[in-house]
This record gives sequence, C-alpha cells and structure tokens, in this order.
Amino acid sequence: MTKKLDKTENSMGYKTRVVAFIDILGFKISIEKSNKDENEYKRVLKTLTDLQDFFIKPKNKYDIEADKTLNLDTQIMQVSDSLVISRLVEGQGGIYDMLTDCSFATHLIISNGFLCRGAIKVGNLHHTDKMLFGEAYIKAYLAESEERYPIIKFDSELFDIAKKYSGQEKGYEEWEVNFLKKNCKELMTGVYYLDYFTDYDDRVGGGEETASIHYSKLREIIMDGLQIPKTSSAYEKYRWAADQFNKTAKTFGLEPTE
Repeated sequence: MTKKLDKTENSMGYKTRVVAFIDILGFKISIEKSNKDENEYKRVLKTLTDLQDFFIKPKNKYDIEADKTLNLDTQIMQVSDSLVISRLVEGQGGIYDMLTDCSFATHLIISNGFLCRGAIKVGNLHHTDKMLFGEAYIKAYLAESEERYPIIKFDSELFDIAKKYSGQEKGYEEWEVNFLKKNCKELMTGVYYLDYFTDYDDRVGGGEETASIHYSKLREIIMDGLQIPKTSSAYEKYRWAADQFNKTAKTFGLEPTE
C-alpha cells in the first residue's frame, strides 16, 4: 500500500517550507576588533545572546499546540551571527509570523549597533531542532550573500501564500496581505524587502516615543558607517541606508543623516 503523503511533503521526504536566512553585517570586522577591545567583545556577546534569548528557547505546551493547530512546525536555528527561521508553507498565518519575526530580528540587531541582511525563500527543506538541509536554505543563503543592500528581501509569491493560508477569519485574508504590504517596498519587479525604516511601531514598538529612540540608534549606526572610505565596498550599503532613512526621519522627529 502506497503511503499517503502530507500536502507539504514530496516523495523524497522533504517538506515545502518558507525559510529566512538572516546575517549580521560587519560581524567579521567586529570579531577582529573584539580580540583587543573588551567593549566590542561584550557588544558581540550581547547581540548574540539577545537573539538567542528571543528566538532560541524550548517550546512550551502552548507553542507546541499552536504549531499543531495552525500547521506551522516552527523551527529556528542560530549559528554564530546567522539566524535561520522556517515554517511549513501551509501554516495558517505563517507568512505573517515570518515577516514579523524578521522585523523583530532586524530591530533587535539595530538596537545593538549593527545592520543585517537576509533573504526569504520557499522550497524543499528538512528542518528540525537538530538538523537543516535542502534547496530552500541554499537559495536563501545565496540570495542573502549576493544582495548589495542591508535588507531582508523576498519574492512577491509570499503575498499570494499569505492570502491563501491566512491566519485571519474567512473574508479578512486581504486585510492581512495589505497589512504585510504596508511596511514592505518593492526593490525590483517581483522582489520586495522589509522596510525597517518605517515598521517599528507596527511590528515591534514598545510604547510612546520608543520609535524615535530606536531610530535615533539607527541614525547613529548609519552616520558611523558613512565615515568609512567611499571606495570601500561597505560604503554603498550605508549610503543606501542613509538615503532611505532621510525619507522618513521627520516622521520620528529626527534630523536627516546629512
């Protein structure tokens, strides 16, 4: 008798998952500096500890039940400065949760003085709490490494998946997609990125005035980055970030970067 496969599982045993690969920018330079600078060592340690404390924790019974009820199977892995998050593509509200997680990671990293870069892809993936492999991970890893700007990018198909497997009640699927699009920008045709220059209040915010304080930190990171030689390959990243920051600086009562 032929085994009946789950909708997300193919004949090879892989499952179709959506996966995010997120990397901290400038981490190698920071590590080199930390060999002689104790404050830099502490900053690296705090950044990775904050990521671990927020994302890498044993699932309690409520997490397990939520994953089962919504068909999510949330898996998160941290390796040095890289964070990998994946969920079953058919999970209810899974895309909403994925983009929210990526926003949290981005702003947590910013709060520690770094920018990040990442990519989200859909495809075959085996991901458990102890093992990770598959084409979706490779695609996300390569897309991140090839990106010029400090962004987390994804293909427009995520919006279609979000609508099909919405976490909202029937009839409100479009609302969820529109909310997701609110703080995303199109990088090129069919490719979007999370607009972390505007999304703090909607996705992360901790109360009145916290956005201004947080974006002040982002401004500081960008201003420091613009001090490096213009011939450096990293300068372009900070120049792009400065241009995006300047478009919304007044919204948070901040001066532009120049």
